[in-house]
Amino acid sequence: MRGLFYKQADGYSLPFAMFIFVIVIILSGSILLASYQKGIIFNRVVLIERLEANTKSALNIMIAHSDQYPYDQEIRLSLYGEAQDSVTLKKEQWGAFDLLNASAFHKELKKRHSAIIGNYKQDSTNVALMIPENGKSIALSGNVSIEGICEMPQARFSQPSIEGKTFTGRQIRSSIRTSDSIMPKLNENIAKLTMGYALDRYMSKGTVIIPYTEFNKDSLIVPFLSDSTVTLYAEGPITIDHKTIKGKVVIISDRSISIGPSAHISDVQCYAPYIEFNNGFSGNLQAYATDSIVVGEKCEIKYPSVLGINQEKTSISALTLKENSMLYGIAFMNTKEDGSAPKSILSIAKNASVRGQVYSNNFTEIKGAINGSLYTKRFILRTPSSIYENTIMDASIDMYKLSSNYIGADLIGEGTTGGVIKWIY
Repeated sequence: MRGLFYKQADGYSLPFAMFIFVIVIILSGSILLASYQKGIIFNRVVLIERLEANTKSALNIMIAHSDQYPYDQEIRLSLYGEAQDSVTLKKEQWGAFDLLNASAFHKELKKRHSAIIGNYKQDSTNVALMIPENGKSIALSGNVSIEGICEMPQARFSQPSIEGKTFTGRQIRSSIRTSDSIMPKLNENIAKLTMGYALDRYMSKGTVIIPYTEFNKDSLIVPFLSDSTVTLYAEGPITIDHKTIKGKVVIISDRSISIGPSAHISDVQCYAPYIEFNNGFSGNLQAYATDSIVVGEKCEIKYPSVLGINQEKTSISALTLKENSMLYGIAFMNTKEDGSAPKSILSIAKNASVRGQVYSNNFTEIKGAINGSLYTKRFILRTPSSIYENTIMDASIDMYKLSSNYIGADLIGEGTTGGVIKWIY
C-alpha cells in the first residue's frame, strides 16, 4: 500500500512541476512586462516634462529678446543642440500687446504654450506726470495730490483760487525736471490700431469671419493656441449683452459697438468708430475707436485692458470714464494735430480711476484718480460756470500706488523691459 502511494506520487510530480514552471514563467513575464511598460510610461512622463520645460524656456528667450523676433514668422531652433530640444517660435501682435507661441516636439509628442506679454514694467524711474514745455504753469486748486517724478514746463505749478477753492493738497513728493517742448509720439505699433488696420488684418485670409447678424450662439470661446482668429463683423451697429465671448476673437463694426452689463467679455479686441460700455459692465478687453469711447457709471474694466482712440481724420473725439468706474490698464487718445483741430478730451470723472497708464496728445480732464502715469499735452477743467485750461482741481496722480508687478505697453518707446501679462495654456 505504501509502495503504491509513492508510485502515485511519482506519477503526479512531473505535471505538478510543469504547472509550477508555467506559473513562474507567467509571473516573471508579467513582472518584466509591467517593468517595461512602467519604464515606457516613466520615459514618456520625463520627455513630456522636458518638452514642457523647453516651451517655457523658449518663451522666456522670446520675452527677453522680443525685438529680435519679427511678427508673424515661425522660427525653428534647437535650444541645446539636441534632437529632443527643438522648438518653434512665433510672435503676433495682439492689440497693444504681443502674443507669443512656443511649441516643443519630439516624434509624436508635442507641447505648446502661449503668453500675452507687455513691454513696459513699472519701476521707480517711471514718470508720473509729463506735460511738454509751453511757457505756462499748471494751476492746482482744491485737494490735488501728485506723487512721483514730474516733467513739467519751467513755470511749474501755481495755486490760484478757482471757483472759490484754494489749493489744499499735498506738495509733490519726488523730483521735478523741465520737460521738452514736444509731446512724445505714441508708439507706432499702437498708433496703427485703427479701423483700417482691423479690416486689413482680421477680414483677410487665415481668419474665420462670422457676420454678427448670423451669430446666434450664447457663447464663443476661441483658445489662443488656435491657429486662426475668429472675427465677428457687422456693417451696422453691434450690441452685445447676455453673451460670453472670450479668447482669440476680434469684433468689428463699421458703425458702433455697445456692450451691456450682462456681457461676459475676456481678452478680445473691439474696433469701431464709437464704442460704449453700459452702466455696470465688468470684463477685460482691448477697445479701439476712431471717434469716441464712453465708459458708463460703475463699470469695472479689468486688467489687462486697453481703451484707445486713434483718429483716422481730424475730428472732435472723446474718451470718457464716468463716475465710480475703474480701468485697470491703459487709456490713450491719439488725435490728428494740424494746428486747428477741435478740442478732443480724455476725461476721468469724479470718483473714477485708472490704475495703469494714460496718454493724451490733446486735452486731459481729471477729476478722479490716476494710480500710475499720465502723459498729456495740456489740462482742461470744465465747471458749470466756466472752462479753465492748464488747471487741475480735486484730483490725484500717484505713481507710487501702481504695483511694482504691473506690466503694460510701451506707449512712447521708452525701451523698458517687459514681462508676462498672462500665461495661456
